[in-house]
Amino acid sequence: MTDSAASTRPLLTWLGQAGVIIEAGDTRLVIDPFLSPHPKRTLPVPDIALLDLARMAAVLCTHEHDDHLDPGSIRAVRASSPDAAIVVPAPLADEVRASFGGDVVGAVPGEPISIGDAVVTPVPAWHAVNTDEPIGDWATETTTARFLGYVVALGYEVLFHSGDTVRSPEMADTLRAHGVTAALLPINGRDAQREAMNIVGNLTAAESADLAADAGATLLVPIHWDMFANNPGDPEEARAEAARRGLGCQVLRHYERVPLAPTR
Repeated sequence: MTDSAASTRPLLTWLGQAGVIIEAGDTRLVIDPFLSPHPKRTLPVPDIALLDLARMAAVLCTHEHDDHLDPGSIRAVRASSPDAAIVVPAPLADEVRASFGGDVVGAVPGEPISIGDAVVTPVPAWHAVNTDEPIGDWATETTTARFLGYVVALGYEVLFHSGDTVRSPEMADTLRAHGVTAALLPINGRDAQREAMNIVGNLTAAESADLAADAGATLLVPIHWDMFANNPGDPEEARAEAARRGLGCQVLRHYERVPLAPTR
C-alpha cells in the first residue's frame, strides 16, 4: 500500500465502548458516542473540549440503551456541529426530535441515507431492551426495528458498525451483498451471570470473527469490550480468532485518530 493510498483510507477515532468517529475527505460521522459520566464506567470521561467534534455531518445511534444513545453526547456533538443530523431507529425518531430538534432521521433497514459523501444503509441488529424479551423480535417488521447496525460506504471502503447484536441467520449474506470490507463488531459476548443483571449480550470474539469472515470482510475491528468491568471482552482473543480465519484485526486505542488498516 503506497503512502498516497494510505492517506485516502478513512480515519477512525475510537471513543470507547461502541463509539467511533469515521471520516473521509470532508465527511465526518460519529456513531454511538458515549461520553457522559456513569457510576459503573471504568474508562475516564474525556474532556469534551479536547475532542474534535466539529464539522460532524451526523451522529448515528444504533439503539436506545444509554451507552449507545446518550443525550449528553448528542448535545456535545450538536454544540460543536449545530447542523449535524441525528440518525436513530425510526421508532425512536419522534422522541429524539422532541428532545433535540433539528434534523432527525428515522432509519429503516434497507433504506439508504446519503450523508455528505457517505451512503449509510441501516441493517437489522438482533438485540433487546431487556433480557426477558426474545432476541430479534424487533427486527421482524422493518418499520419497527429498534436495533440497527449501519453499513457506511465512504470512499472505496465499506464499513459495518453493528451496534449491539448477536448473529441473525441472514446477517452475513446481507453484509456480503453490501460489499463490506471492515466490520466493527462487539466482542463482549454473553452469559447467564450477566443476563441475571439484565445485561443483554452480544457476539463473542469467535462469533465476530466468524461473521466478518462469512460476510467477506477482510478486517475485524473489535468494539464494546472496555467500558464496564462486569461486561468486558478480550481484544487479544479477537486478534487471535481473526488470525485463525485469515482476517486482519485492528485494535483501536482510545481517542487516537488513525487510518483504517488496509482491507485489501
